[in-house]
Amino acid sequence: MEGTLSKYKDYFPEIEDLYPYQVDVIKKLRTKTNTLAVIPTGGGKSLLYQLMSLEFNGVTIVISPLLALMKEQVDELNFRRIPSLALNSSIPFVEQRKILRNFKNENYKLLYVSPERLQNPFFRASLIAAQVSIDMLVIDEAHCISQWGSGFRPDYSQILEFHSFLKGNNKTPFLFCLTATLSSKAKQDIVKEFQISANNVVSADVLRSNLKLNFEKVENEEEKALALRKFLSDRQPKKTVAYLYSQRECENYASEFSDSYSTAFYHADLSAEERQDVYDAFKKSKIELLFATTAFGMGINIPDIESVIHLQIPNSIEEYYQQVGRGWRRKDITKDCNCLALWSEVNFERRAQRIEGEKWDGESFNEGYKLLTGGAKIKFVGQVVNKDKAGILESSYNLQLLRFKLEKHNVIRTIGELNGTPLSIEMIHNTHLWKKIRDCAESGMDGFSYVSKELQVRINDIMTHLYEQDLAGNIKKLPAMKKDLYFEVLRPEISDEEKFEIISEMNKVVDHRLIQLEELKKLFSSGNDHEAHLIKALS
Repeated sequence: MEGTLSKYKDYFPEIEDLYPYQVDVIKKLRTKTNTLAVIPTGGGKSLLYQLMSLEFNGVTIVISPLLALMKEQVDELNFRRIPSLALNSSIPFVEQRKILRNFKNENYKLLYVSPERLQNPFFRASLIAAQVSIDMLVIDEAHCISQWGSGFRPDYSQILEFHSFLKGNNKTPFLFCLTATLSSKAKQDIVKEFQISANNVVSADVLRSNLKLNFEKVENEEEKALALRKFLSDRQPKKTVAYLYSQRECENYASEFSDSYSTAFYHADLSAEERQDVYDAFKKSKIELLFATTAFGMGINIPDIESVIHLQIPNSIEEYYQQVGRGWRRKDITKDCNCLALWSEVNFERRAQRIEGEKWDGESFNEGYKLLTGGAKIKFVGQVVNKDKAGILESSYNLQLLRFKLEKHNVIRTIGELNGTPLSIEMIHNTHLWKKIRDCAESGMDGFSYVSKELQVRINDIMTHLYEQDLAGNIKKLPAMKKDLYFEVLRPEISDEEKFEIISEMNKVVDHRLIQLEELKKLFSSGNDHEAHLIKALS
């Protein structure tokens, strides 16, 4: 494996050697077979696919849920003269379309995209039109694939279909799945989903000796602030991140502790610019104490965090260990990261009650199903209208999970995305089909579902036509802020038997979350005897 490093020493001059598990992973990737690697935070996961991308002639697509990670890695790679691109909402919409139209003229080695991007027909069409080879499909934060993982995201379920789409167009990338922590049930999901052989699963030692874990039980929330002050006074860390699950509490704590420390807060309701400013200031040590939600999450690359605090309980051991894993990761200086989790019996009781309240029954299923489909054959279910957030209909129900299960049971099928409406899109030269679509919208309703039904033209064909015209440069105006995700209802009627089978499956997910919470409580109450609990949960 020395050959790999010496070959690319000009790109990565600071790396003298690879860990044994990195060598093992690269050997498997060179065979171009689907591979899963479970490597702790700070263990050099990203380097693996970055090195391998240089050995391939084509492009490596990296699927990541994290804008901050995309930006940071792409900036670093381009600095190292490795042509890379992050295609996400931080790029103006018009510029995105220009990039995709000219993709064939570029020589990117790595292309970073979010899982939501995979459903975009324009993105798909541009990949095919560019006629570039796609050698490897990297799935970062792969635990998001599994419904048993703490970060489950249904959009990750589209990856296999996207892979099939590429294969159907004579592109045959292999899959490389990466994550820092993974439960045994989640691992089974991933291995089955992507047909990964046992020989191609690599796990490094997930327990890091420099993470000094402390768990302290309190009686009420007021005690937490006092305990935190004492902990910081005793350890005197220069850079600390404190996790909460409430945006308001992040702001309250930042204000309360500003009397003794330079503080800030970080959560999803800050603008992208505000989050970037806070991130940069924290990285440059202008902020000593950062109170953050999980928006300050996976992929954050700040290697000198000296302390990680939990003021509110996470959802699982895996989630907890991912978060403390962001503590001190510098390789040139060895240093301990002191971690503190503050908890009470009430914290666990209330969290368990909330999770239990998410269980489904026949009535909630019917209401959720109606919200998703509206009784129509074609119905949009998601809308991106604000910053880089994607949502699926505001509801008290977990419609993401319901949609995922309905797709698994072939009740609905995702078609793809469309921007705007027929009358809000303008072509430079109207095609025959587009003139029919606009005439129909003008005389009836300005919506794609309506014109599709009236003209008996499939939504799929409208999407294909639009993006073919966009790639050809024939789109004059395409709204950026209104984006709808369409799916097709394959079977409007579901039998009671299948309905309750789906309900049972969703409730098993809820039950599993309760089990994860109980395991977390055992860890938190284990005191210094926590290593066995961690090994059992993370191995």
